[in-house]
Amino acid sequence: MERTPIHDPCESNGVDDALALVAVPTQDPIILETLLRPITPEHTRRSPADPNEWSIIEILCHLRDYEHIFSQRSTLILQEEEPRLLVPESNDVLATLGQYKQQELRSVLTSLHTTRQTFIQILSALRKEQWMRTGSYNDSFPVTLKEVVLQVIMHDIDHMEQLTPLL
Repeated sequence: MERTPIHDPCESNGVDDALALVAVPTQDPIILETLLRPITPEHTRRSPADPNEWSIIEILCHLRDYEHIFSQRSTLILQEEEPRLLVPESNDVLATLGQYKQQELRSVLTSLHTTRQTFIQILSALRKEQWMRTGSYNDSFPVTLKEVVLQVIMHDIDHMEQLTPLL
């Protein structure tokens, strides 16, 4: 059986293929809103049985905050040559400082959706060569803008999987 090669969405003569990569994260906030529509605010704050796991609202706040972080990273890569990319405090520190448990579900979802839409608009306007611009984390190996967007996609998948059993 012949294997079909994986298509690199940024490896073509046009920008349309890169937009295929951008299309993936556009739906995630909508999927989250749909999944959470029947869930009460009280349910979102319910702590899981495992004290090391987060509640629904904590996961959503984490996604919201990382949406800002990914957007900042992308902006730095586009505006500067080889920038150092933001690596935040630990997730637990972010949760404590951001008072995740006290956040309101609708406000968090609205912020996540708005930030994602802005991020997608920026990505949708990129030229092919911009996808290959790089930055680095703490003087480590370079990461391309395309890889940052792939991190967004994988981050969303990881946390939707984490969220599903809590619904």
